[in-house]
Amino acid sequence: MKLCSSPPLHLRRPFSSLFSAYFSTEINPPPFPSPSLSPHFLYLQSVLDQIKLLSRNPNNYSSLTILDSLLAKNTHLLDSATFLVLIDYLSQIKKLGRSKTIISHLKSRGCVSDSFLYSLLFDFLVKDGTINDVENVWAEICGSVKIFNFSNYVILVCKFGGVDEIKDVYERILMGSASVLERQSYVALSGALCTVNEGLLAKSIVKEMYEKGMAVDGWTYFLMFQCFCRNGDFDEADLVLRKLVKNGFVFDICIYGSFLHGLCKSGKLREAYKLFQKLIKKDPVRVSNEKGVVLKEGRRAIFQLNCEGVVPEMMAYESYFRALCSAGKLDEAELLLKKMMRGRILPEICVYGSFVKALIRAGRDKDAMKFFNVQKKKGLVRVDEIGRHVIIGLCEKGKADDALRVFEEIVMVNGFVGGSDVCNSILDSYWKENRVVEAELFFERWRLNKGKYGRPNVMSYTIMLNGYCSHNDVSKALVVFDEMLKSKMVVNGALYESLIRGLCDSGLVNEAFRYLNDMIENGHLLFCKRWRALFQSIMSMDEHHGLISFEAVKTL
Repeated sequence: MKLCSSPPLHLRRPFSSLFSAYFSTEINPPPFPSPSLSPHFLYLQSVLDQIKLLSRNPNNYSSLTILDSLLAKNTHLLDSATFLVLIDYLSQIKKLGRSKTIISHLKSRGCVSDSFLYSLLFDFLVKDGTINDVENVWAEICGSVKIFNFSNYVILVCKFGGVDEIKDVYERILMGSASVLERQSYVALSGALCTVNEGLLAKSIVKEMYEKGMAVDGWTYFLMFQCFCRNGDFDEADLVLRKLVKNGFVFDICIYGSFLHGLCKSGKLREAYKLFQKLIKKDPVRVSNEKGVVLKEGRRAIFQLNCEGVVPEMMAYESYFRALCSAGKLDEAELLLKKMMRGRILPEICVYGSFVKALIRAGRDKDAMKFFNVQKKKGLVRVDEIGRHVIIGLCEKGKADDALRVFEEIVMVNGFVGGSDVCNSILDSYWKENRVVEAELFFERWRLNKGKYGRPNVMSYTIMLNGYCSHNDVSKALVVFDEMLKSKMVVNGALYESLIRGLCDSGLVNEAFRYLNDMIENGHLLFCKRWRALFQSIMSMDEHHGLISFEAVKTL
């Protein structure tokens, strides 16, 4: 991976000082920069000088002429990250034609992905327009060859976007004129909204699909049902469930389990127990759930369904047990577990794991260890499988030493299959406890064990890099990052973000900006709003680094 070029360290000037000079409150421009600066920064300063003047007076003809001249020649001196600064500020002062010209230039260079360029239109240039407006501008930039479109952008946001990006897409679609949106994009958006627990917004998308004559499949309804159950909105969940019944959806433990978990989480334990009893009842009241059945109003649909033979008894027990554990009802869960054992029902490992984690979460570490030791003696489950839950639970409680002790005992006696995730939990716990020396020693020992219980993976190096950045040791973080690149590990945007913020905290703003450019040009930054947040981080450093507020810059 090749980083963008930059001047030698002894010639560098903090990037923030350029902004301090050219976005200051002084009317007169600052003195011409020292000739020791590289051509890259000399050119950048000239551009920022005109942006400063235009921020005060967007119709300054002289500044516009000079800026056009600067953008028309020597653009090879500007990297992608700096181009984004220009696009952002030109969009803010409504110089959209010039912003579009820069985006066209970026596209022709091929250094920035189409998805990121599209997000620039979506969030900056045409942020108040309809989707059709965005598509029209995109068509002007792409010409006759337009492979990427809004439907592609929606699916990308649904896969990799955060809550803000997903909601932005949702709000823009409801503005209307989204004639270019395909059915699979509506389906993806509905699912993404459910994933972030925005069930009512997903319901609006489904309504939009109906109005456009698009079919809504059972999977879309199922995700909405799960979302409403998680949120404790059982009235909405019931309405969706009736749709599923009407469409002949095949009901299984996923439906009943989701409702059980939701009921327990919301404290509706009596209703949860009633549903559990229905699931294990040998001769339930026969009410068909076949397509076309009419369900009565005033009673939850799930209690009117015939679940005979649909859910195996063991699954019913396990689902109810895990629901009780997730709600912290450990006494009820323990009684149910004993009942399962007496009935010769051998639970899966997930049941033991749920109980162990719930005990530790409730501060009952000794009871969790006692339960673990009893199960070890019984030999009904693999020691490393149940031990995994003990170790991870202890790490979550900030007890890395206890977790390590349990881990070493298991490795010594029984061995440990696929122990990388467990080691990552121990490593992460040491960092969270601010025990840097122990984290380093554990990581080094792990690397030298020659794969006895797994090797450090991408997550292991990520934990180390984040740990160093959080402790303001960015030099070691850079060593970890370089080692990942040399080992051809897959790095991602989150790693870049952590490294960039670490560099900023150390006052190395030039280097942070270099990595920001590398992040963009290597496709690790998908959406421009995330770029703005990172740029804000670069521009909002402490005064002792000589930096200024990004908000102050924006208001000039």
